[in-house]
Amino acid sequence: MTGSATLQDNDFETWIRNRYAEAQLVIETDPTAAHFREVHRRLGALMGQMPAGAHFALITGYPALIATALVGHAALRDQETDFWDGFAEAIGVDRDPSFEAALTGFAGDLFRAAGLRDIETLRDRDLVWLLELHAGVPTHALGGLVDVVERHVVAGRAPQATVILDHLTEPGFSHRLRKAPPEFRALLEHAPDIAVTFLARICAVLVASVADPDTWSVQHLSQATVDLPPTILEALRARLAADPFLGDSPEAAALCVAPYPELRYDAAEGALDVVIPSGAAPTSWRAWTGDAPEQVLVAADEAAVVPVTSALRECVLINLDNGARRAIPVVLPNDPIVLFAPDGRVMSRHRTLPAGEVLALVPKDATFTGTGRRKVHVVESHAGPWDGWQLRILDLSGHRELTVKRDGRPGTTRRVRPAESPSIELPEPLPGIATRDGDPVYGERPLVDLPAHEGDDVKHWRVRVRRAGRLDWLVDYPWQAEDYITSADPFDGVDGPLLGTYEIVVSDSYALDLRRVAVIAEGLDAAHDPAVRLPAADGLAESTTELTADGGLEIGDADLAFGPGEAEKIVTATAGDDSLELVVRPPHALVRMERAGVPAAWQTALPVIDVEASDHRRIALHVPGATDVSFALLDDDLDILREWESDGHAGTEFALATRQIADAARRLVRGTLVAIIADADGETDETPIASVVRGAREQAPEPSTPIVPVVDDLTAAWMALDAAQADEAQTPAEEAPTGPAGAPAVEMLTADSTAALVALGDSPVSPRRVPSLLIRSGLAEQAFAPSDRASASHPNPFVGCTIAMSAIVDPTATDRDEIQSYLTTRGGDELLRLLATGRMSDPRTGVLDRNVMAVEAMPREQVDMLFEHFWLVPGPVLDLDMRTSATIDAFHHRMEWMADPISLEAPKHVNTMLRDVRRSSPEMYDLIAARNEALDGVDTGANPWMLLSMQSMAFAAIARLQAHGCLKKGGMTDEGRAMWATLADYFPGMVSADILIANAVAVRAAALAAAK
Repeated sequence: MTGSATLQDNDFETWIRNRYAEAQLVIETDPTAAHFREVHRRLGALMGQMPAGAHFALITGYPALIATALVGHAALRDQETDFWDGFAEAIGVDRDPSFEAALTGFAGDLFRAAGLRDIETLRDRDLVWLLELHAGVPTHALGGLVDVVERHVVAGRAPQATVILDHLTEPGFSHRLRKAPPEFRALLEHAPDIAVTFLARICAVLVASVADPDTWSVQHLSQATVDLPPTILEALRARLAADPFLGDSPEAAALCVAPYPELRYDAAEGALDVVIPSGAAPTSWRAWTGDAPEQVLVAADEAAVVPVTSALRECVLINLDNGARRAIPVVLPNDPIVLFAPDGRVMSRHRTLPAGEVLALVPKDATFTGTGRRKVHVVESHAGPWDGWQLRILDLSGHRELTVKRDGRPGTTRRVRPAESPSIELPEPLPGIATRDGDPVYGERPLVDLPAHEGDDVKHWRVRVRRAGRLDWLVDYPWQAEDYITSADPFDGVDGPLLGTYEIVVSDSYALDLRRVAVIAEGLDAAHDPAVRLPAADGLAESTTELTADGGLEIGDADLAFGPGEAEKIVTATAGDDSLELVVRPPHALVRMERAGVPAAWQTALPVIDVEASDHRRIALHVPGATDVSFALLDDDLDILREWESDGHAGTEFALATRQIADAARRLVRGTLVAIIADADGETDETPIASVVRGAREQAPEPSTPIVPVVDDLTAAWMALDAAQADEAQTPAEEAPTGPAGAPAVEMLTADSTAALVALGDSPVSPRRVPSLLIRSGLAEQAFAPSDRASASHPNPFVGCTIAMSAIVDPTATDRDEIQSYLTTRGGDELLRLLATGRMSDPRTGVLDRNVMAVEAMPREQVDMLFEHFWLVPGPVLDLDMRTSATIDAFHHRMEWMADPISLEAPKHVNTMLRDVRRSSPEMYDLIAARNEALDGVDTGANPWMLLSMQSMAFAAIARLQAHGCLKKGGMTDEGRAMWATLADYFPGMVSADILIANAVAVRAAALAAAK
């Protein structure tokens, strides 16, 4: 009897070991609760048969059985009972401390003998940690993980696994990940691919349970439709049955129904865009996708595409109708790389990269290393959408990891899939065709490339396809790998034409689980003439689009003609009972005119440049596929009066300051500004982009892209002050107002300083004009109170850090970890050091010093080349790189400052302020004195502009000490304020950095005084 039972147990042990042949973790074999209970029963029976104390024989004879029993208990147990008490009860024996000690001591040998993964560092902490890793997400941890997802969505963030992980693991915010269950954190660290897959599947179920509760009800969830191990799935089902996801938050539940704004690279246009999805009603958004926020109107049932025009840490969008905030990560300063999937979507750093070619957006001075620090081959390089950035095609073949480096400093190490991995190959998207939500559309079926398999064993890949949001699979088929690469049709057996949104899945384990969602209109093709529509006098150039369809696909209107005022049209594709609305938007150029006091937005109609206006800023042209653009001013006879190269270039956006256009057109009554556009093939084209007039701005055509009206009173006041500032710049000095009292609506701006500062950061005013407006309004001399609205989240780091400094010293402030992390990541370590000690690590760095004299004789292009590294990747505003970049910008404008009469008066005024700073704050005075020390050996009499860093710091010191009641004598006068504001006009980066430095010292001093 005993021998027969032992034989059966030996067979069971062999069966379990065979299950682990291709697995590293127990959870990968899809164990059920019933399987674990059977293992427990068999282990208990074996222990009853073995002689007392024969622990070593049991461990060496049945390692797989014992390992599975331990993991099974870790997976199913509750946390109220001691692990070993519960284990003994589960297998039906009395506790035996000697057996437990043997298991603990030989656990590594046990798991390795079973063919399972052993992690010594986990065992050293506690054997239970290793067991819970093998359990994936134990039953007792599932609820905590769902809570993390729920809090994430309630906060207004996208309910997607990679978005959750990007937020939890954002560098500098380590406190966030601590809110996740420790069991999941261990899984993420030691088996990241499995952790991401589990979280993605859990999120998909949670979202579907809200978006389509009838289809994705608890009773309909099964392992086949959800792709989760049975133990995790049962725990998730139990949680949803007891506590529905987002049950008490209808606003958050709406995120599960509506698409979320996302970042996407448009290969056809060479642009990086934020796609704001459509809704049932029109919505207004404030979008930070470049230097200044734009106001965007999204029409009902139509997506909006907003270009990302500069390298940002994140794009932030705020729905002006309901206040909802959406943040989309773009570039991490310490990891400056954006990787794109074949459909243009960004690949998260938490996803494993394909073992082939990938598209990377990086600074041009970045390098790459792969496995063993070997260089990664760059197949191609092209100009990126931002100045100084490149798009590079990287070949990751032969590598298992990828790391980007700048200055020898490595970023995040990304995992690369094994060479023997499948890939889902999408065809080229149809140019100018998208869904209402902005998704690309494919006219052909995607293919699945299955890798060649070497060896005598048989390798199968599971390929599945279903309509997005459905439970049932259209195709669920095992493809056998061959000894050569196989291109498989994932829709094999499904009659065409395909029409709709489909989910394609290829997998062989939870660690390798490839999924792609694609919109397919099989048989559709599009031809646009011209390929890119350029501006014309009354809108865009006329164009036609011819849609062709075959294989049973039908198009409602196949021949489309676009007039000057038409940018897109809607057509309907049908195939049998299926239909799909498509947005046809031929690629076209956009123009943006920046004026003081006027919201800037991309438009297709020609803007007007008024020669007599005082609000000149900049005109920008965005042209898909352009490699270079120059500008020319034509008179009424179309003769060229003046030509310019672009003075700003970011990818396919080219800009020119309009003041020089107005100066060149002084004798004109009417003229035209044209752009000469060059493409990658060397071809050139010419197009008008603005009308030049004299005193007739009221005749400007309405922009075809609507600008959202400014309705907020504070924002309107800032924009009025901005326009007044532009008028003041054209007014003789003796007639200009000398203080903030002469500016409009200043009383409103100073009534609530914190609200006004937030409104300034939210306004469409260029960030370069923010310091000057802050000074002219008198707000630079006022204190700011903690604000939940901005203290740990504002997209403008100057605004956010200014307010967050008040919050971090407030003992009643909540979310102190979040605020400190914001200050560190947006302000920098120097800002935290100033708040803590009142001093900088070396206040003589990042300022005008004797080393600057070495580059004074160099042309601007050469200086920019020397220092371009500092501004390519924007980091915390007080980091050395950013302060140096601001100083170099000041260096470039030094002669303009010296030509201003105020520059002659500033040194004398600063000297009178220094005494007041010295008697009020030794720390602040030391910062100014250090900048003077940096000028040792410099002839400041011959080069008075070298005193600018010291002068800027002195003005900031007086204002911020005065704001916080720390100034013992003196204060900011009307004359000093006017000087400081003019200084900020010329050197905004330097002035804003010095305001932050001075504010940190003053905030600290005020907090210490209040604590006494």
